[in-house]
Amino acid sequence: MQRSTRPLLNAIKIGLIVLAILVGVRCFIDPNYSKYGGFLAGLVLPFGPEIIRLIFKGRVTPRIELLYYMFVFVALDLGICLDFYKTVPYFDKVVHFSSGVFSALAGHYAIQHYKMSAAPDHFKAIFIVGFSLGIAVVWEFFEFACDKLLGQSMQQLVSVGVDDTMWDLIMAFFGSLVGGYMLTNHKFVSYIDWLGPDLELKPLKKSSKKVN
Repeated sequence: MQRSTRPLLNAIKIGLIVLAILVGVRCFIDPNYSKYGGFLAGLVLPFGPEIIRLIFKGRVTPRIELLYYMFVFVALDLGICLDFYKTVPYFDKVVHFSSGVFSALAGHYAIQHYKMSAAPDHFKAIFIVGFSLGIAVVWEFFEFACDKLLGQSMQQLVSVGVDDTMWDLIMAFFGSLVGGYMLTNHKFVSYIDWLGPDLELKPLKKSSKKVN
């Protein structure tokens, strides 16, 4: 399946990068279109699966990669570049909730990479939620930097104060709770196993050998 879907996934990734470049071109041409944050994020986020593979040596399955690209398109191209965040009710909150779920999956890869699969489920859940929240905070840092350095209004501080930032983090927190619970609860393994066997969702068996 990996070989048969790789050309499609590569084409989608290239398409996302092309869309980001078009957004950047419009930013330079049209002074009234200031979406530099979407342009910069659009150049980096399509490489998310490669970053996971490089840092955590995780085997990102084709289904997860496809869902991730769909999320990037919705969050960046629709949300930021086409202003869905401002025009579609609750669009922003749904996206940040979904980001918490995807970030939780990245936390799961970190657990595998650092060989913590045999740790208690409650510890893994706490780690995944904390990891996911860390990613959400880094994104808010990015929005803040774009607002201050590029004259953007990604955090909408003028119109809603800190409410937008706090609700973004709260929704990401809820998403990370859902993702962390599903990734560490054995009852949900069968439901999300269709994402791919390489996820290794089932905990590793503890060794029965005694250590001298």
